[in-house]
Amino acid sequence: MNEETPIEDLLDALPAEWDANSGNRDAGMLGVTVINWRTLEDDSAPAVWMQLGDWVDWLTRRYSIPARKIPPCWYQHGALVEELSALHTAWLVSFDAMDAGYGPIGWHERLAAALPRLTTWYNGECQTGHTTLTTPPQTTPDDTEVWNNWIGESHSG
Repeated sequence: MNEETPIEDLLDALPAEWDANSGNRDAGMLGVTVINWRTLEDDSAPAVWMQLGDWVDWLTRRYSIPARKIPPCWYQHGALVEELSALHTAWLVSFDAMDAGYGPIGWHERLAAALPRLTTWYNGECQTGHTTLTTPPQTTPDDTEVWNNWIGESHSG
């Protein structure tokens, strides 16, 4: 297949069980499942949380990451969950047998980039126990008319 391959041929090449609407995606040959926390179903949650929890425990011990960066209550901070989950997925792919050998150094580059971001998601509020942040996030536009007018165009350029 190349740049000129018809779309129909590309679609025909997808596995029979491919679901374009699936929230959790297998990475294909590597066998890694990318977790979409927004669509994670309750029956899958315990196994997913245990796998991520075990990995975060290993990560913090292996790399001596202090609790001021990743607190024991990390799982109660959505942004930390997203960042750590992304790192976990990148780690799995990097150490997969299908990797050409550059995965481990690439993963360490991603870790180095992610560590400073962790402090933007968590500022040490939980040093004496979990603290629920009281500022609610903005979830909906405050002016419906302006919003409806805005989404009528792509604003791409």
